[in-house]
Amino acid sequence: MMRRLITTSLVLLLVTGCASTADGASEPAGPTAQATGPASAAPQTSMSASAAPSEPARLGAKEAAVQYLEAVRPYNEALEELETAINTGQPVEVQREQAAATLTALKVEIKALRGARWPAKVEPHALSLADAGQRALPSWKAATAATTAEDMVTAVLAALEHDDQAAADAIRRLLSLDQYDEGDYSS
Repeated sequence: MMRRLITTSLVLLLVTGCASTADGASEPAGPTAQATGPASAAPQTSMSASAAPSEPARLGAKEAAVQYLEAVRPYNEALEELETAINTGQPVEVQREQAAATLTALKVEIKALRGARWPAKVEPHALSLADAGQRALPSWKAATAATTAEDMVTAVLAALEHDDQAAADAIRRLLSLDQYDEGDYSS
């Protein structure tokens, strides 16, 4: 988020045409600035908005399939480990550790889903899946603080209410991937 804010501020600075004076103050650049002498004929060296770097190319279907599986694997594995810890009655401390791992993996997944240039048909589903994960974060955070097994189950079920299985299924179908099988992620 900070990098995006810094980048946005830099672009705004360039687009609005602010320039620093010798004393460090800002003054408008361009037509409203008074130009005198030979320096006024020198071309501006700041990058214009149209010269911004172009977006990377969209992923091909095979690349996207590999990248998608890499993006979701850590979360799916962590979730399966947490499910096992809950179902086998592991102490709540162990469950909290697994919930923390699940929360961390989900944050990484969200970033990966939002950061890739998915094929056009996949992109809305990937963003929907990322948005669903974002909505689940508070419940996963609650799971990391659960003090009883009942609190853990309540928090996990609340987090899973945000699961966008339809988006995940659509991505798998569009990328010619097999349907989700929790056995692929169990230890």
